[in-house]
Amino acid sequence: MTSHEPWSPATLCVHAGHRASAAQRAVVAPLVHSTTFLLDDTAYSAMTQGRASEAWIYSRIRNPTLDVVQERIAALEGAERCVVFSSGMAAIHAALLATAQSGGSRVVAHREIYGSTWDLLAHLLAPLGIASEFVDLNDPRARGAALARGADVVYLESITNPSLDVPDLQVIATEAHAAGARVLVDATFATPLLQRPLDLGADLSIHSATKYLGGHSDLIGGCVSGQADLMARVFRWMQLAGGCLDPHAAFLLDRGLKTLPLRLECHQRNALELARRLAGHPRVERVLHPGLESHPAHERALRNLQGFGGMLSFVVRGGDEAALRAVRALRLALEASSLGGVETLVSLPCNTSHARMSAAERAAAGIPPGLVRVSVGIEDVADLAVDFERALTAA
Repeated sequence: MTSHEPWSPATLCVHAGHRASAAQRAVVAPLVHSTTFLLDDTAYSAMTQGRASEAWIYSRIRNPTLDVVQERIAALEGAERCVVFSSGMAAIHAALLATAQSGGSRVVAHREIYGSTWDLLAHLLAPLGIASEFVDLNDPRARGAALARGADVVYLESITNPSLDVPDLQVIATEAHAAGARVLVDATFATPLLQRPLDLGADLSIHSATKYLGGHSDLIGGCVSGQADLMARVFRWMQLAGGCLDPHAAFLLDRGLKTLPLRLECHQRNALELARRLAGHPRVERVLHPGLESHPAHERALRNLQGFGGMLSFVVRGGDEAALRAVRALRLALEASSLGGVETLVSLPCNTSHARMSAAERAAAGIPPGLVRVSVGIEDVADLAVDFERALTAA
């Protein structure tokens, strides 16, 4: 990673990775579509010596546009290296396989995680000999017992999807390392502006770049950041499994990062205001947002985050059918999966992100019947409040 001035995160979002110069006069980093590059002795040497990532040879391995966005994200994360991927799940998959070797490895994961991550751990990696145990990592006794049974990897999310729990990362990482485990954190909901997991003891920080980093619901991508030695193993999984990011998606991601501080400020302000308004609605049983003092993770959020994020969830009285009626009655917010874009999106985990879980498994993951996940956009919050009030009353 190229060294930078001691710039703030907002400045890094704009200037890390590429700066106009006499050698490269373009203010915006160029988009390089080429799949392949002219070979020379330097490239051949890199290939034969196992240093393929250091040369421009083939865009699955390295591309100038990807270089820029990888350096920008690494600077934001305080990491030596970042590797971008074709999706968030590709990034999670590579990070896990780089740290949990097949045939006897064991992953201890927080029980409240994204449904596809749970599915990957519970069903796809298990036949490879990678066992997973899902526990409440905020419970010292449960955490200690799970680590005592052996762990190669401890996996958690900075802000959990969709219950908005905030694990006490620094405490968890300290105990995990003492037990000989690597710590992997999916920080998608927080972004590097609200939490830098590596600073709190994580070994790898993971993002679905599709979400807040891209920020406009127009790209699919992921990234993993960490120290160079471990990232070399992550890169090998990208190189050989083929989950590389397309240069055009990388260009869009780089553009999105430049406005991340502005967008996130509005996301957070709107989410907290909407959470407070929903908390007083008679059709709402409970609102989950770490900025609310009523949320069980509020104190942990104050210790582990630089803000509360742009997500919230709420539980509609009457269960999933009542929740779906309320969602279908919205006129401004959109019923769609994904999150982190400028528009407000709502979904029910029971039929989207966590659909493969049984009702009992969802309950264990902090998802009761009637839960609605909201990715709060940057619209006028008064318009959003009217929309949710009307929809809940109508349903």
